[in-house]
Amino acid sequence: MDNFEHTPKYPVQTLGKALDILNYIKDNPSAEGVSLTEISKALGIGKSGVHRLLDTLMAYNFIEKNSDNSTSYRLGWGLYHAGNAVPKQHVLSGSNYIVIIEKLCKAFLETVNLGIFSNYEVIVIHQVGPNRMLRTNTEIGEREPLYCTALGKLFLSELTDDEIRKYYEKVKPESKTSKTLVTADDMIEELAIVRKQGYSEDNEEYVEGMSCVAMPIRDFMGKVKYGVSVSGPTSRMTKEKRTEILTELEKACGKIAAFLGYNV
Repeated sequence: MDNFEHTPKYPVQTLGKALDILNYIKDNPSAEGVSLTEISKALGIGKSGVHRLLDTLMAYNFIEKNSDNSTSYRLGWGLYHAGNAVPKQHVLSGSNYIVIIEKLCKAFLETVNLGIFSNYEVIVIHQVGPNRMLRTNTEIGEREPLYCTALGKLFLSELTDDEIRKYYEKVKPESKTSKTLVTADDMIEELAIVRKQGYSEDNEEYVEGMSCVAMPIRDFMGKVKYGVSVSGPTSRMTKEKRTEILTELEKACGKIAAFLGYNV
């Protein structure tokens, strides 16, 4: 059995063996298939037992023979079609992220945003802010530039250097503050750091006196689907506090990414 988090209270031994067979064939892909004898030896299941299980899985098109007279097996298209239904049942909704984001806000007493990429901009789809006088002025539904926000840099980091240059030509970035990266070359250099460290920062590039750190949420394809940021006045976003935020931010994004099928 793979190292899953859940341990069944009432395990069904036969079902468990069938799933072990599926996982073994999945982990040993071959156009020629995997032989019955190999499966039997690898999993410690008698050949007759393996044969019965394979025969049942074939009835559901989860397994198929390499050829009519073959004793080698490979995964069937029924399993593929079943798997394709998984992303449709793992669409992110409030129940999957609200508590996680609220916990981040409560821990650091700073504004936490969940954003998505849309038409070369970031859209904030959820936000939780502390009950403080001095906080960010971003609102839910607001569109933000990619080039001067921590969330935006996460999505830009998915692009090639040529695509980043084309983006700059299209958007023609303007200086929001004296620290805004308004040239493609500066952004390419910045994104190399983002990819290496796994998170992005906005150091007063969008609003004077405000700083932000953000981490990506990847989907089952490994693509950056969403981003979560924690932002606040630069005076409060010290180096020590950012380190603490990043530790918890990684855990939070990891939980949401796991729901979307991302496997580190």
